[in-house]
Amino acid sequence: METVAFEHEYKFKTIIESLPTGIVMVNKSGFVVLCNGEMEKMFGYNPGELKGSPIDQLVPMGARSQHPKHRDSFMQNPTKRQMGAGRDLSGVCKDGKEIPVEIGLNHISIDNINYAIASIVDITERKIIETRLKHAYDELQQKNQEMEQFVYTVSHDLKSPLVTSSSFIEFIKDDIKNGNMDDVADSIDRLEKAHKRMQELINDLLQLSRAGRMELNLSDVNMNDILNEIMENFSNRFADRKIDVQIPAELPKVIGDRRRLYQVVENLITNALKYGTDNPNPQIQVLTKDAPTEMLVGIKDNGLGIAPAYHRKIFGLFQRLDNSKEGTGVGLTIVQRIMQLHGGRAWVESRENEGATFWLAFPKFFTERGVFDATKS
Repeated sequence: METVAFEHEYKFKTIIESLPTGIVMVNKSGFVVLCNGEMEKMFGYNPGELKGSPIDQLVPMGARSQHPKHRDSFMQNPTKRQMGAGRDLSGVCKDGKEIPVEIGLNHISIDNINYAIASIVDITERKIIETRLKHAYDELQQKNQEMEQFVYTVSHDLKSPLVTSSSFIEFIKDDIKNGNMDDVADSIDRLEKAHKRMQELINDLLQLSRAGRMELNLSDVNMNDILNEIMENFSNRFADRKIDVQIPAELPKVIGDRRRLYQVVENLITNALKYGTDNPNPQIQVLTKDAPTEMLVGIKDNGLGIAPAYHRKIFGLFQRLDNSKEGTGVGLTIVQRIMQLHGGRAWVESRENEGATFWLAFPKFFTERGVFDATKS
């Protein structure tokens, strides 16, 4: 293996050590002949440890077999370029950890011997910022959609009970004037229902508003404790309707805001009671799964199910598939919002006449400050 002449190496080393990026020079056989301290530090090597090593050891296993071919191609036609343009590149550190990198390639000829020289930048922080920006953009888009729906709700759903109230107030005036007291009682009953509907809408709007700007009070939360408390509070309703409820002996423990997670599970149990138990043998099951980066908890019913076309829609603001049931269509929106604040997600798996399972996914890498660490997902 050829080496760079001492006088060239000394001058070149002096120059590259002053650079803030990782610099590595490789011969045509793929061995490191020179690198700076920033390069060694970036990949976790001791001073001088990388020199003489094959550059392939810094290449992820998935791309390692193809790397010699790409290196030979570059050596045969060396041109200044960005390596892996349009693709996400990563490098393997000494401890096996992969880091996202950006690599600029060029060639240098010393004593008529060609070498590949690469400038390498660790872009971990940039990737974190990009991920946060994407999350912020997605959240902004969601809030814009919700604002449009909110405007519609205020102009239509809230207006409707007001119009109803105004009409029945006029009826009451006329009935009192004419002495029709039975009709007065009926009008008052309808007036109360209209006011109750408006109060429900206002309360749900306030809940949704709070869900969007709440601060989480994090602690270790035992999901079994939450389910047991909900089962106790709902016991009469389960007994009256003879609903078979099945809960695993061990559900995962998660980091979260217990009060908010109680609200999430309560909403899903209530949803199952409303829409998933209209059959002779109603059943609600609590499920759990362990995924590589998430812990999953599901609430399954054996009701009429939901067509795939409506799976996303039902999580939208004020979206309801059955207007004959009580409610305003805000519950699932709040569930999704709270799960997003926990760095998680919520979705439904269902087909018509096959019941529905509402899943909650809790990231395993939820930090103590309540911020989802995207670098570990």
